[in-house]
Amino acid sequence: MKLWFEEWFESDEYLEVYQHRNKDEAEIFILQILTKINLAYGANVLDLGCGAGRHSLLFAKRGFQVIGVDQSAKLLAVAKNEAKQNNLQATFINDDIRTVLFPEKFKLILNVFTSFGYFDNDEDNFALFSNVAKLLSDDGVFVFDFLNAEQVKGNIVPFSKEVIGDFTVEQSRKIENNRVIKEIAIIKNGEVKTFYESVSLYSKAAIMSALNKNNLSAEIVWGSYTGEPFDEKSSSRLILLCKKKK
Repeated sequence: MKLWFEEWFESDEYLEVYQHRNKDEAEIFILQILTKINLAYGANVLDLGCGAGRHSLLFAKRGFQVIGVDQSAKLLAVAKNEAKQNNLQATFINDDIRTVLFPEKFKLILNVFTSFGYFDNDEDNFALFSNVAKLLSDDGVFVFDFLNAEQVKGNIVPFSKEVIGDFTVEQSRKIENNRVIKEIAIIKNGEVKTFYESVSLYSKAAIMSALNKNNLSAEIVWGSYTGEPFDEKSSSRLILLCKKKK
């Protein structure tokens, strides 16, 4: 049986539902990152869970050597096509971000837009951090962008409905077994397609502990893509800029 993300990310509707997560948002986030780290022109960047390449391609546009990794062949095809159309040099690989290996180390590694917490157990989820520790250069930076679990718990919207193009999206949300679970119904021409999202609600403390166990330390903590300070009750995101511990 396919896992939820293997069905949802391969669907025709996924990118349309999340079209509000656009290049402008990614551009703001990338500028925030680059103001805080010393990344030389042409440095190598690894985007783990790159999806359709929203962040990867913006780094490539700036002259960095980019590799994006994702398990969704459909989203990778979108990324490759956009790179080709815009004459951007970026490599996209279909692989598991928890186990993929490369001969080189990377100056910047990204795991953004909640590309984490999909699995049912801690070992599978935190295997990402173990792999990042292997792939990150000694002076490199790991940017981890996740939802803020406490804010989600306190502000969950049980139901929402919106019209996107020629279809209607109904989303039902609940928290169960410390996971936020979303049912997404796509209604078009009288037909209904149903997809799911299910993400573990790891606290900031749990994330920091797992990073520490993998020799990684959060140097900067943000609560939004614009670099606002993190507040556990109100921040929409948990964004950590991490380095290897000396």
